[in-house]
Amino acid sequence: MFHHEKCTLCGECLIQCPYLAFSEEQAKEEFKKLIDGEPTSVTTECITCAACNMFCPETANPFDLINERQEETGTFQATNQALEMFNMASMMPSEVIKGESGKPTINLCTVTDFLPGVIEGQLFDGLTLLKGGDYFCYFGWIHIGKPRIVKENAQKFVDNLIKTGAEEIICFHDDCYAMLTNKVREFGISIPFKPIHIIEYLRDFVKNHNDQIRKLNLKIAYQQPCASRFTFEKDNILDELFELIGVERMERKYDRMGALCCTSAMSAMQNLSRDYIEEWRMKNILDAKEVGAQAMVFLCPLCVLPLRSRAKAQGLEPYILSNLVRLALGEKLTCGGAGKIYD
Repeated sequence: MFHHEKCTLCGECLIQCPYLAFSEEQAKEEFKKLIDGEPTSVTTECITCAACNMFCPETANPFDLINERQEETGTFQATNQALEMFNMASMMPSEVIKGESGKPTINLCTVTDFLPGVIEGQLFDGLTLLKGGDYFCYFGWIHIGKPRIVKENAQKFVDNLIKTGAEEIICFHDDCYAMLTNKVREFGISIPFKPIHIIEYLRDFVKNHNDQIRKLNLKIAYQQPCASRFTFEKDNILDELFELIGVERMERKYDRMGALCCTSAMSAMQNLSRDYIEEWRMKNILDAKEVGAQAMVFLCPLCVLPLRSRAKAQGLEPYILSNLVRLALGEKLTCGGAGKIYD
């Protein structure tokens, strides 16, 4: 939710945006247009990474206003492929795979089946698995300029999770956690269960199985998902996890506050060329390579798809986070670190 009363029109949200790169004068002028409901190029050019919410010194949530204006004006032109993908997500067959009594429940949403070999090993043994359209959080619709759909379906998503009877639910996908800890509060929806982020679950698992951990002694670059902008406080838990498994998170330009979109959101925009999108992908990958990273680590499965092969080609072994933990536990990764075997 945009907090109009907090906004001082300082322009920082648009000044610091790596994609729009407005001057201070331009930034102030264009954001004033957003507030007044006047036409502005921002609604067409914003790639929906939500970084501006973090750049705002007053926590006014400027992205939320941009996103609303994108929908109101229809100026965010999503590709047909992106629209079809999100429509299909909610219609995917749903399944509850019952686990062992006393073990946690984890929501896999709709994002794990296209990464083979990820939901394997002792991290997931005995867990109750939720998957399919009933457990799709709808959060991704903000990335195609349609936040209204997120709000309209939030209660349904929550109700489906409540029906499982779980007191705690681990969120494998960062979007689901952002929905349950950020958006539902905004919508006035209460939840009777506790959402647990996959990062927190992994950290606690490692602590409880410390005798099995073999330090990886690995230098990595981390790809932060855009949804993490809504729950950035868990970044400290991630750093703790990395330390526990012997991983050094390399300091680089495109991480933490400066993190870039993986380009999945950019690919959903009709007005961006493939060459432009590829340029941003390689900026990200080369930034990781230049700081001496040996691997690139992903939290979001959708971040894996556009970047894993490019990372591999630059000598950076790709891993989704849970598989990196499995590696430290001494497990064999049947489909590689990021759901793909390379020749």
